[in-house]
Amino acid sequence: MREVEVLGDHVLLALEDREWYVHSVFEHTFNLTDKQHTPLVILTSDRSKLLPGGLYLPPRDFTDLLSQIRDTRSVNFRDASFYIETYQETWQLKITETFRADLLTEGIRSDRLGYLLNNCRNIDRQTGFDQPFQDFLTLDTSPYQKETSWLTNAVTVQWGVDFFIGRGRGLTPSGDDFLLGWILIDWLSGNHQELRAAVASRIESASYTTDVGRSYLYYALRRRFSSALLGIVRYLKGNEPLENLDNLLAQAVEYGNTSGIDCLAGIVSALVYKQVNLDLDLKY
Repeated sequence: MREVEVLGDHVLLALEDREWYVHSVFEHTFNLTDKQHTPLVILTSDRSKLLPGGLYLPPRDFTDLLSQIRDTRSVNFRDASFYIETYQETWQLKITETFRADLLTEGIRSDRLGYLLNNCRNIDRQTGFDQPFQDFLTLDTSPYQKETSWLTNAVTVQWGVDFFIGRGRGLTPSGDDFLLGWILIDWLSGNHQELRAAVASRIESASYTTDVGRSYLYYALRRRFSSALLGIVRYLKGNEPLENLDNLLAQAVEYGNTSGIDCLAGIVSALVYKQVNLDLDLKY
């Protein structure tokens, strides 16, 4: 048996002993599912991008396991370890180190918000919506103005969620990443729980978006986000130096193909659309 010590999301230690399955395999990651619950467990080697539900192997071990994972005989979790039996060998991935992906704070400093939106003007990227990221920085240029405004109203919020969820290409549709950004700001602003309820009602079913998209939204509804997004939160709370902002934004953008920029578009969109309701004193 090949025993590997791994870094894992602390919530994985509370998993029940049961059988798991390989859900999907990508170039640098693969996902496990227990076929009973929405969240997936993501396995990779890049510790610079900690994700809720993440399990991180040393690079060499991960490369070897990834090359075998499509020929898996069984996967089981017991005693803080995932046991993966492939046709080549049996692996024990023992969680010996943990991290937290929890959002433990609320509130936004208005001066930090102004700097954030201002620095985002320097990001020249195309979103997965085939719209320039910078268009999301003002109400006048915002794509999907009617549909986005629906997200701010308790009466129409379900319409807005239904418009965005599952919209776009890939296993994490751009609309899901956009909504994830909105959910993050929703938690920080401490209001409009109707948005979270509207998203929750849709991820109960596999009919609206992909399993991977549902998993990330599931975690977001439980205040669980990537290390990059939690870095943005620390900045907005005033707990990161101003000079770190551009680096924090770069880290947030570099997720997947367009997932990072789509989520950041959701964050700035929520800040722009909510600023009237929150009466934030923005200084550019």
